[in-house]
Amino acid sequence: MSKPEFLKLNDEQVRARKRRNVAIALGLLAFIALVYTVTVSRMHANNQARHETEAAALATLERADPALPAPVQPDAPAAVTQEP
Repeated sequence: MSKPEFLKLNDEQVRARKRRNVAIALGLLAFIALVYTVTVSRMHANNQARHETEAAALATLERADPALPAPVQPDAPAAVTQEP
């Protein structure tokens, strides 16, 4: 079995390979930054929409029937009552 023969690159080819590698790395980093930015902005928008929907639902419940018990706020701790 003989040893494989490898191509010997000259200096110009080595520099071209380095430039390609740097361009690929920068493109990959730009893509990662784009995906991260879009994800964070979509999460922020969805979070705002959820808060608006919860506020609208809470307002609807408050207007529905005054005899109903007061709705529990999602951020407030629940009141604990003890019966004798």
